[in-house]
Amino acid sequence: MRRPRGMSIRQDAAPSIPSVGQADAKRPEAHTAAPLRRRAGIMLLLPPSETKSTGGSGLALDTARLSFAPELTAARRQTIGWLTQLCRDPDAAAQALRLTARQARSLEDDRDLAEAATKPALQRYTGVLYDAIGEQTLTPQMRAWLSDHVFVQSALFGLISLGDEIPAYRLSAGTRKSVYDLSAVWHEPCAAVLHRLLADGATVIDLRSKAYAALAPLPKHPRAHVVEVVVRDEDGRHRPLNHFNKKSKGAFTRALVECAEERAAEATGTESDQSLLVAAADRIGARLICGGEGTDWLLEIREE
Repeated sequence: MRRPRGMSIRQDAAPSIPSVGQADAKRPEAHTAAPLRRRAGIMLLLPPSETKSTGGSGLALDTARLSFAPELTAARRQTIGWLTQLCRDPDAAAQALRLTARQARSLEDDRDLAEAATKPALQRYTGVLYDAIGEQTLTPQMRAWLSDHVFVQSALFGLISLGDEIPAYRLSAGTRKSVYDLSAVWHEPCAAVLHRLLADGATVIDLRSKAYAALAPLPKHPRAHVVEVVVRDEDGRHRPLNHFNKKSKGAFTRALVECAEERAAEATGTESDQSLLVAAADRIGARLICGGEGTDWLLEIREE
């Protein structure tokens, strides 16, 4: 398969996401399905989930193996070092991070980050958005596409691929600057990554929540688009979608990889990035309203 332009530089490549409980090599589709045509142009940015699954079968965290190493390695190690040190005193950590008694139970995960087992981010993150992606029903080819084209803005790791293997942790974008200034840590190195990918030909679609987007604002560029999920009122005006916002982002992500798989099966590959994104919106009964170069776009959802 021809090396895709722009994004698929070995330094950035993340491991394909394995299936739960069974190696992909043992699944029939790994041998019978044609490989997805990896589209170098699309880079979809998602927020993480504050809830995470436990356990994992992967080896301990290796920051050198995460996407965008070595560009983000120093910031990752700095933040991990600060968090593990903070969590040596659970009471102080719970107070600093403003955790409830129930949330504070997860501080053991932060304290043990260096030794904890890992699993792909797509399996680690739980909640409405990630449930809508439907990890357990993905084919190996779809997992590989997601690993190459969908990225998460983590408060702890910066930009990571859905295929990157990470431990369970608790750290949110809402951490007070007086405790640890996450935007100061991530702004410059993540901006450098995004600038490079845009220069290499990527189309960056930003579906991050405002808190996580603030950690590394999207650069101004003709192929960089913040997408707001909205509904249309009876008077024709758009307003932000609140209750189904996360579910819609997950459903759109799932539809996007399904459309990519269909294009691969049809042996096409000449569609523009925008046409694939529009098709994904149409698949979930939504409408992607695209403006000009470098403008914000709208994902218009029909309220349930």
